Formats: sequence, structure tokens, C-alpha cells
Amino acid sequence: MESVVIQGVELRLSPADNLDCEWVGRPELLRQLLAAWMVLDDADYPLSPRLVGKPGVGKTTLAAPTAHALGRPLYVYQATM
Repeated sequence: MESVVIQGVELRLSPADNLDCEWVGRPELLRQLLAAWMVLDDADYPLSPRLVGKPGVGKTTLAAPTAHALGRPLYVYQATM
């Protein structure tokens, strides 16, 4: 498990999730999420979209192919209330 020390406090980092899934839903949702994280210039900051919805509507299934398309790791946090 990877760790990092910030101001003398060691934090253990969870490994990235390796979800192999394909988005077969509405293609405009995938395009919108990809656009939110698009960076055209080194001075740009990507947006920080949140996927919110009831369990089972496809949030994780949308996030996984988006992360894969961007070549980024995926970290899934469960916050079911």
C-alpha cells in the first residue's frame, strides 16, 4: 500500500480500482464528463464534477470508462446514506 507524509502525518493511500466496464448508456453523459475534465493548457484547471444519484443508476459504470479514456486511475468512494 502506498503512503505519503503530509506535515508529519503519514497517510496510507488505497489502490486504484480496476473496473473493466463499458458505458452503453446515453453517450452525451460520457462526453459531458470528459469535457469537464478536459485541460487544453497547462494553466487550466479541470472541473471537479460529482456523480450523484440513487444506488444502481450507473454512476460507477460511467466513471470507469471515463477514467480509462483519460488514462487516469479510478478511486471509488461509497457514500450511501
